[in-house]
Amino acid sequence: MERIVGYSEIPKSDGRHSIYIKFNSDAEFLRTLFDKGYRLINHINDADEDTIYVSERQQDYMVSSTEEYHALVDGVVKRFLRDEDITTPKTYNFDFDALLHHKYKLPFVFKNVHINRGKEKFLIQTEEDYENLINTCNILMNPGFLFMVGKGNNDDRYHINYRRYLSNFVIQEYVDTPTDYNTSVRLLTSSSNDLLYASLKYNEVGEYTDETSLVGSFLSTVYPISTKSIVSNTCSGGSNIILGEDSYTPEEKKILSLHDIDSDQFRKVVSASQDLHELLHSELGILCGFDYIYDKEKQKWFLLEYHSIPMVGDYVKRFGFSYDNPLRKKYAEGHVRATALCKKLEKTR
Repeated sequence: MERIVGYSEIPKSDGRHSIYIKFNSDAEFLRTLFDKGYRLINHINDADEDTIYVSERQQDYMVSSTEEYHALVDGVVKRFLRDEDITTPKTYNFDFDALLHHKYKLPFVFKNVHINRGKEKFLIQTEEDYENLINTCNILMNPGFLFMVGKGNNDDRYHINYRRYLSNFVIQEYVDTPTDYNTSVRLLTSSSNDLLYASLKYNEVGEYTDETSLVGSFLSTVYPISTKSIVSNTCSGGSNIILGEDSYTPEEKKILSLHDIDSDQFRKVVSASQDLHELLHSELGILCGFDYIYDKEKQKWFLLEYHSIPMVGDYVKRFGFSYDNPLRKKYAEGHVRATALCKKLEKTR
């Protein structure tokens, strides 16, 4: 696994590369880049062919919104992986009319694609679950109801445009994994075509609870769904099996074997993710987290999602970085970006 570099290890600028970066990064990382002579830019008009994209860019795309930009990139990602015989579970954008008329085949996952840490991911497995989801969405799309219960309520959950908010959700085919755990694989790649970190996450299948949003609150209490949690995230109490280690416990060996980790198919998933990130170096930025899930019936890996601003807590904690508050998170994430930047600079010399 790649060592995380210190800021002092970033080489001095040779005047060739500008750095495209959004200025909400760790302040010490930005100051180090500036002190080492890099030209920092945040507008695409200032970029050239030698610019290194630490942050993703969208300003030169003829799009009207961030969502439209992400949809364009998403199309390229899925076409590239499809050519490598890597697909996503069948996924549909939120459509209340289609939901209302039961046009989706059970079981399916109802999830917010813009929320991480395993939040707002719901398994809809029975007809009763389906009706409860319809009832929940119907209430949240009713501005009269939200105005009535939200008036004078200081809870931020009651002051959201839920009709627009629900457009962040998708209906996705459920993938049954091969163990008694919820499992997925996280690959952390750099646009230099390097794999920085890979792990298989596994979590006990427990009762579903998530009251961080009105969607979760309604599906937990008012219109409760009957199914278990499908979250594998370590932030929800799960564990990591670091891929590429020298030894594993008997339980870890069993989990890895059932997921066919040593197969050519999985190695193809890893190499395709690296190649894709290198191709879309400006659209994804210098870091990307790819999440894959293994279908035990089809014995095949599927792409669940990817993030150009991935969570890196499990990675950085192995090197002694704290990740327990926003400032420390930015500091740790800055060091991971510095690591990826050093890899990129090595490849461009």
